Amino acid sequence: MVDRIMTIPDNGVVGIDVRVQEYTGEVVDTLDSAVGVNRLAAHAANDPARYPLLAGVDETDDTYFNSRQANRLVSELATLAADHPDPEVATAATRIIALADLLRAAPGRPHHRQLIFIGD
Repeated sequence: MVDRIMTIPDNGVVGIDVRVQEYTGEVVDTLDSAVGVNRLAAHAANDPARYPLLAGVDETDDTYFNSRQANRLVSELATLAADHPDPEVATAATRIIALADLLRAAPGRPHHRQLIFIGD
């Protein structure tokens, strides 16, 4: 299977960033590995049945996930990280899983957070 054509930021083009944000707008944490994220999103877009949430990430717009969606997204990311041969994609998936974990309920943690894929 060939990944759909997406802009890979190796050529100076800005890629997809990922962050966790409170509903107030306060940024909790960010991911700065845009190359792997673009490749991850491109791979998922080619198999929407297997990666229905990841396939919806838009490279040119922002894509938001709430805590309930993030739980399912983690499953998709774990599958992709285990199956994808590109170590940058696997690393991006693993790092996004860590960000998604910041949406889980925990003592002293605000309940209203979002995982946001920020398109170019």
